Amino acid sequence: MPVRKNRRSVWLGSCLLLTLAPALAWSQGEKLPEPPPAPQKKPELPAREAYLQALEKLVKGQGGSVQGVYTLAMAAAKEQLEAVIAWDAALAAGKIPKKRFERSLPGFHVGTQDALMVIPNSRFFLELARQRGNEVDRRFFGLLDETFRGGMARTYIDPVTDVHACYHLGSREFISLYRGWTQFKPGAPAAYRDTVNEELQGLEQALLKATCVCGTPEVVDAGFEAFLKTFPKSPIAPQVRERLEKLHTKSSDMLFRCGKELNVGQPLPYGVPTPAPFPTEPDPPKK
Repeated sequence: MPVRKNRRSVWLGSCLLLTLAPALAWSQGEKLPEPPPAPQKKPELPAREAYLQALEKLVKGQGGSVQGVYTLAMAAAKEQLEAVIAWDAALAAGKIPKKRFERSLPGFHVGTQDALMVIPNSRFFLELARQRGNEVDRRFFGLLDETFRGGMARTYIDPVTDVHACYHLGSREFISLYRGWTQFKPGAPAAYRDTVNEELQGLEQALLKATCVCGTPEVVDAGFEAFLKTFPKSPIAPQVRERLEKLHTKSSDMLFRCGKELNVGQPLPYGVPTPAPFPTEPDPPKK
């Protein structure tokens, strides 16, 4: 019996020492082990978060570049558009969308009605380039602003409905844009290359494929002639000349003044944004 009593006393004493050990260690100035950090929840829109963080850093003058921010911005725009499309599809199917949805993205126009789109606000980025960019940045966003003028529609496209438009083919603005993007393309930085190609392809597709034309036959004829005279060595010059010949022989498939007299328009090709009826200009980035 005494032996058993001694063993129980030793066991109780050991438990007491183990319980008091952390408190004794803290009282003697030793640091307690830190608990493991809680796992961080991944953001639902990581590209958006990365873009906004880089934009804030650049605006505050804490580092970064306009080209770097624009690269992140376009990734965020793609992510935003995918979220908009997912929400639209879910609602059309009578389901509750699972993924987070943001109706706005700083520096962009976001369309969530009949036309789903995320388009850069040229005025926003032009102001950013003036404040924090270099000459190449200012030239690029100057061209982008000449193309959009801060709105959602390109200057050579007139909206007829939410999803239809007519085209100003061969106008002075059209030729000026084609010249500007063509000249900028050879030395375009990687951050701007996709946008440059998209704008040139949009101009060329409009010139070669558009059938709903805002002007009269005489205006379009003069515009085609001006394009061929200004860019005789353009890769699309032979096709433009062929369209012009069809216009002269009255075998063209173009509808003239279709946006005004017929009140119909041509469906916009993939990649060409649908303009909003009354686009507004958001505030430029703060210094």
